[in-house]
Amino acid sequence: MKAGIVGVLALLFVGSGFMASPAMAKCTRDCKRTIRSDFRTCKSACPKGKAGRACHKTCLTDKKTATAACKAATNPTPPTCSPSGAFVD
Repeated sequence: MKAGIVGVLALLFVGSGFMASPAMAKCTRDCKRTIRSDFRTCKSACPKGKAGRACHKTCLTDKKTATAACKAATNPTPPTCSPSGAFVD
């Protein structure tokens, strides 16, 4: 009896791992490329050295925000990659 209960619980845990949920949606490769290219473009526009530190931080926070939005989206596909449309020019 005890082995049967353990077996059923094990199947439930394994089966629940195969179920997809919107919270676990992954960013597609195209979205990651878009985010990366936007980050590089932003960073290249910043001044060099200590003078560009604030600009670089802004670019990095924008990248982190875009990555989080991409992970939170239910169906992340370019050009928007996020429900907010942050990537629309």
